[in-house]
Formats: sequence, structure tokens, C-alpha cells
Amino acid sequence: MTSETPTLHSSPRLHVFEQEGGWHWGITIQRPAGSGFKVIAYSETPFVHETEAQRDGDRVLGCLREGALAAFAS
Repeated sequence: MTSETPTLHSSPRLHVFEQEGGWHWGITIQRPAGSGFKVIAYSETPFVHETEAQRDGDRVLGCLREGALAAFAS
């Protein structure tokens, strides 16, 4: 998995998709100028089943959101 710390101007969104014979997930945020979306995390290894990709993506999305909240608690 590759990721960056998300900015807080947009809520991260999970996308699950099939590509090249496997299932992947990506997490995006809206670009500040409103010009599309920026990928902030994605799966590098494909999953056999869509549900596996969804479950792993949900886990990472939860960690990103918790990390963003923890940044404000300090």
C-alpha cells in the first residue's frame, strides 16, 4: 500500500474496482481548486474477490480518518 496524509478540506472516499484480473481499492480526496480528485492511497496487490478489496480498503480508510482526527487532538 502507498499512502500520503490526507488534507482535511475533503472527506476521503473509497473506490473498489476490477483491473487486469484482480480487485483493487483506491482512496481519493477532492482537489482544493475543485479540479477533480487526488488519489491518496491505493492497493498495489490485487485481491481475488471484490469483498476482500472492500474490507481492506475500509480498514485503511478508517485508519486515515482516525489519523486525521488524531492530528487535531494534539
